[in-house]
Amino acid sequence: MKKGDRVFGLICLGLSFWLIFEASYYDYMTEFTPGPGFHPFWLGVCLGLLSLYLIIDTFKREGSKEDEKKHLPGRKSLLRIGLILFIMAGFAFSMMRLGFVVTVFVFVALILFALEGYSILKSVVYGVMFSGFIFLIFSYWLEVDLPKGLLGL
Repeated sequence: MKKGDRVFGLICLGLSFWLIFEASYYDYMTEFTPGPGFHPFWLGVCLGLLSLYLIIDTFKREGSKEDEKKHLPGRKSLLRIGLILFIMAGFAFSMMRLGFVVTVFVFVALILFALEGYSILKSVVYGVMFSGFIFLIFSYWLEVDLPKGLLGL
């Protein structure tokens, strides 16, 4: 895993530089509170430090027989990952047409039924509960307008 850790560390290091660079476009502080650039800046700094630690650690660490093995997922796992990506893409594309509540319901029910093997009834019940709970949190507690679809939900 040394090579994989190095590659992941370099990707995270690049992401941290990008976060810090993009945070410079926003105000770091407002009059009395941290501004919109405060969080992404410190997130980039923390990510950069942790990724540097990971990269340095890969050079200090001794190699093992585990490092020489291939760590690719099997065919069944790749199919599962592909199905998840397909369902997530459908979630993103249908959000504005169906609305947030209906899309979350369909997403949760599909994931539970197709990937977790739940029964249809259980998947539908959990989908309704989850989408209702999310709707209540965003609409009433946080007072955020969610995308409404054709049904007005």
